[in-house]
Amino acid sequence: MHATRIVTFLLGAWIIGTLFTDAVVYINLNLPERAISGAPPEAEKIIEDYTPEQASLLLHYYAAEANQVFLNRWEMVQVALGLLLIPAIVIATERKGLPLILAVFILIIALVQFLTVAPEVAYRSREVAFPPGRGNVDLEARVSKLWDIFAATEAVLVLGSGGLAAYVASYRSRRGVSD
Repeated sequence: MHATRIVTFLLGAWIIGTLFTDAVVYINLNLPERAISGAPPEAEKIIEDYTPEQASLLLHYYAAEANQVFLNRWEMVQVALGLLLIPAIVIATERKGLPLILAVFILIIALVQFLTVAPEVAYRSREVAFPPGRGNVDLEARVSKLWDIFAATEAVLVLGSGGLAAYVASYRSRRGVSD
């Protein structure tokens, strides 16, 4: 039986997918400045027509919307991975309590992130994309805290899935059959 391999594959995909998606989000947030500063002549004309500040606002809005699409899709994948992971954990660890509890815990964190944190981040981020929300210190601080919460849940997911992967990889079956 190769249940432990399936579990470690799912967890590896989860960890790599999370890190990759987070990297894409971070890079996207820095792209508007790079696009404006290194714009080709055709784009420079558009930027000059609308002023660099207006172009920056629009590009930041676009980057934020793209990030929301990436994050939303990845969160759906995380929930699916969590749902696939639980029965695989039960089979791979012969119904041991600790790995099952950890698998359910990371699924719950993924669901909380998908159903509550991410929609709030998306909504509030749109509020601060343009004036009057942009420049509102209280609103921008709230969005920053929401992103901090999102980053914390991402860290919990990576650490939890990494710990679970380490447990499953080192697990030895009582059956004496090597996985």
